[in-house]
Amino acid sequence: MARYARRWWSAGLAAVLASSPGIAEVRAAPAKGKDELNAKISGLAQEAQTRFETADFAGAIELWTQAYAALPDEPAYEKRRNVLAYQIAQACVEAYALDPQLVYLRKAERLFDNYLKTISAKDKVTTAKVQGTLDELREKIRAAEEREAAEKQAAAEAAGQKNPESESEPAAQKGDEAGDAEDRRATAEREAKKSRRLTIAGGALTGAGAIVLGVMAYGLAQGARADRDGQAAKADGVTDPAVYRDLLDQGMAANRLAIATAVVGGVLVVTGIGLLGAGAAGQQRARRELGLAPTWLRGGAGLVLQGRF
Repeated sequence: MARYARRWWSAGLAAVLASSPGIAEVRAAPAKGKDELNAKISGLAQEAQTRFETADFAGAIELWTQAYAALPDEPAYEKRRNVLAYQIAQACVEAYALDPQLVYLRKAERLFDNYLKTISAKDKVTTAKVQGTLDELREKIRAAEEREAAEKQAAAEAAGQKNPESESEPAAQKGDEAGDAEDRRATAEREAKKSRRLTIAGGALTGAGAIVLGVMAYGLAQGARADRDGQAAKADGVTDPAVYRDLLDQGMAANRLAIATAVVGGVLVVTGIGLLGAGAAGQQRARRELGLAPTWLRGGAGLVLQGRF
């Protein structure tokens, strides 16, 4: 019933287009241009009304909009422009009923709100009618917006949509893992270099210790020789104290040399062996780190055999 009432209201407004003072002024004007404008507006308005009554609301909106645009923005045409704006708003409401696009309701709200401002304060009936229509329209807009938001939320949940920040986490994690792998590789290379230096130093110290121990052996041999010469001198009956004193000095010097070189050579050999062991262990760890190192390749991750031996 309400829809039939609105159509009666629309038909009445359409009649205003033909009977309003603005149209009368145009018909009374002798200027040919105004007659042509009047004929154009009337033709568009009648066609739009026909479209509206046959439920072609999109077509009615288009034709009434053309008529509105054709009217000059002058005080003499203000009433006709207001009527056309009302007709367009009414057609938008009906169009939403067939094709629920929120843009129809928002456009109708704007037009009804502007139309309300043009109504005389004395016309309480029309003001109340348009205000009621505007309130009803805003409630529809609110409900439509809530419905659209709920539908979008449901669609997002159904599709398992993720937060953009969480989607970036795998890429960030991949970058972190690649960085960790690079750090491990660099650390392994540094460990390998350090181990090689330890190995070289250990070998040098061990070799030096062996040489010093060789000198110790020479000292021991010299001491033993001095003892043998003393025994031989006693067997030959040598009684000269100077001979025995000289042999004693040689033996003492040989013993001191042997003791000193034994201490130094032992320290060098022990230290060198320790460095060799540490270097070997470090190189073994470096080989494990560098031998099968993770790396990021185009299209995914992989393992690369690498290292220095």
